[in-house]
Amino acid sequence: MKTILILGGFGFLGSNLLNYIDRFLRNKYNVIVFDKLQDHPFGVKFECISKVYWGDFGNRQEVELLFMENKIDQVFHLVNSTVPATSVDIRFDIESNLLPTISFLELMDYYNVNNIVFISSGGAIYGNTCGRRHLENEDTFPISSYGIVKLAIEKYICMFNKRNNLTYLILRLSNPYGPFHYSTKQGLVNIALRKSKQKELLTIWGNGLNKKDYIFVEDFTELCMQLVTNEIKNEIINIGSGHSHSINEILEKVKSCDPSFQWEYIEKREFDNMTFELCLDKLNGYIKDFHFTSLETGIKKTLEWNNNKH
Repeated sequence: MKTILILGGFGFLGSNLLNYIDRFLRNKYNVIVFDKLQDHPFGVKFECISKVYWGDFGNRQEVELLFMENKIDQVFHLVNSTVPATSVDIRFDIESNLLPTISFLELMDYYNVNNIVFISSGGAIYGNTCGRRHLENEDTFPISSYGIVKLAIEKYICMFNKRNNLTYLILRLSNPYGPFHYSTKQGLVNIALRKSKQKELLTIWGNGLNKKDYIFVEDFTELCMQLVTNEIKNEIINIGSGHSHSINEILEKVKSCDPSFQWEYIEKREFDNMTFELCLDKLNGYIKDFHFTSLETGIKKTLEWNNNKH
């Protein structure tokens, strides 16, 4: 049985990975969680977890304890202290995300842990180059510190691969939504559903016409774990649904679930990517005939989870 470490295991993506492992891979993986939280924010208990460490990812001594006390086979790096909307403090972004990751990669090398899965950003990496589906090998022009730091981490991982034989899988993820989400800063679908339930007005930056790829988070976890199980290595792969939807389309679908839901438009922010679509040819080459959850079904499943989580 492999021992995997999930950095940020109690976050949105981490929780869904744990849920997937509990449901389908419980006899294959023993999981260690590192998070800034001592307990899961929704009080969920996952059977696959053997140990939970809580602390500051930027504290090298706290992080090194993970390696000193455990034999780790693979790392899932899901930690990030910022989102595009909060990455305006460039120095903080570098000091809280990039530098701790480099320190972590050094520890992996020192303790002979040579396999990492890094969740990067399909939305922030490529920048505002509209009119085509983005390929993994094209030039990248991120317009936020968040995107620049994600790209820098990718580059350092590739450097450690060349110098230290680190094995990696980098997944450039589009906009995930679904169960276990609690951020108030990022995640349009979940935030819109939450505002709807709370009868609060949702603020939209811009005119709502920009289109992006939204993927149901359970599709992401299944795709991620299929790639890992199939031992796909040393690749950078886009992960999305293959379909783009405008913000206004998302809002109308939420309104169809709750006719009282309302929103307002204000001036767009400079760090917002207008439109992006991901080319999934590489992903489709590894995973054939994957059945993606439709936006309508995904929103209904998310709404159902929201109503039943307490």
